Amino acid sequence: FMGRFNEPRKGLKVLIDALPIISRFMPNVRVLVAGPGDSEEFLKDIDPQLRSRIEFLGRLTEEEKADFMSSVGAYVGPNTGGESFGIILAEALAGGAAVVASDIPAFAAVLQNGKFGRLFKSEDSTDLAKVIIDLLRDRDARDQMAKLGQEYAQKFDWDRSEEHTSELQSQR
Repeated sequence: FMGRFNEPRKGLKVLIDALPIISRFMPNVRVLVAGPGDSEEFLKDIDPQLRSRIEFLGRLTEEEKADFMSSVGAYVGPNTGGESFGIILAEALAGGAAVVASDIPAFAAVLQNGKFGRLFKSEDSTDLAKVIIDLLRDRDARDQMAKLGQEYAQKFDWDRSEEHTSELQSQR
């Protein structure tokens, strides 16, 4: 997870609510949380048995963000709404992460309705758990999805976008 985790619409609570189910099937699963916020305040409402599975990394530099995305088994975007595009998903894809995201319109659009990442029903922690478990159990499918997603994410590269925009303007 990456984002302002104390902000409810970013959806970290949805991911944490899925954790008991996920950990039954994936006993070594951990949730890495990157971004600003008060981790102690957030953890006080979390089941003490789950706290050891959650690691807060704080705010990451751009370089650290790329390393983070390439090192995780899956990037989860559990946002509940209010996203206009989903740049974080494009960054996760570009970094080589397999992506699981809520089916809010902006995220479904970035992932082309599940073609480049798995979608789950927004705010449904049980559905999120199922999608994550299925993805983590099938390493080949996860690796293939990450590879396709990384190739697809090149279309979001600023230099390429600038070239594409210039081409469109010259065609007018």
